[in-house]
Amino acid sequence: MSLSLKPFRLYRPVYAIGRQYSEEDKTRYQILEAGQKPKLVHGKPYAEWRKPWIQRDGEFRSKLSVFVEKNPSPDILRFMSQLPNLSTKSIKNWWLDMKELQDIENQKYLPKRVATLGSNLAAAHFFTHRNCAIRLKDSKEWISGDATTLNLPDRYVNGYFIEAVDCSNFLHGGIRYEGLQNLSNLSFLRWLSLKNNKLVDVWGLDRVAGQNGDSLEFLDISGINLCVGCVFALVKMRSLKYVVLTDPGDNLNMQAAISMLEQERPDLLINAI
Repeated sequence: MSLSLKPFRLYRPVYAIGRQYSEEDKTRYQILEAGQKPKLVHGKPYAEWRKPWIQRDGEFRSKLSVFVEKNPSPDILRFMSQLPNLSTKSIKNWWLDMKELQDIENQKYLPKRVATLGSNLAAAHFFTHRNCAIRLKDSKEWISGDATTLNLPDRYVNGYFIEAVDCSNFLHGGIRYEGLQNLSNLSFLRWLSLKNNKLVDVWGLDRVAGQNGDSLEFLDISGINLCVGCVFALVKMRSLKYVVLTDPGDNLNMQAAISMLEQERPDLLINAI
């Protein structure tokens, strides 16, 4: 059998291939080269001042902005990164952190409130609206009650001078460091009770000593987060005559600190309960 070496042709069917391009099929580069279509709102061009600054006329625009525009927000990235650790405990901790942050914001000193009411009336509004009681100068009546029933002035009125503040029933776990700033500029404050306010510590007492140390005569700090630094903060209150604090018990450091306070301030009466 002989092998034929005649050339042969390989025929391949050719089909006409047609493709229709839509706006979605275009590459990112083609869309950018075509330019951005003007945005219309109710048939009118979008206001220039509403556009992002990088899209306004005359602003520098880099080609690298292609990779920036479609990126998700940092908040979404943070949430997605925590998905593997999402558990009942983490959600509970997050909720507690949010409540603490809200409480801190609610107790912050507001300069606008003080500018409108004055220091004494602003403090009266702050403390009475948080289940505390106040007493005015030359008065024996304590002012307390529901915020909706209290008839306190909403503008500055002369003659309101706070002499005593009772924070023993302060709402939401007690007054914080931020809330103690609302005691500032109370020149006639002589009596203050921070009883059972667990959130008051050495930082809070040091703030009280700096703000009200020249006028305060009575101070109840029983039940607070007491430490040696708190006792040293009492030394700065030169007008203090009577202080109530928690019995140190067998804590030798606290006993030594109280002994040093008695030596430094022999005129100060200390009642450990």
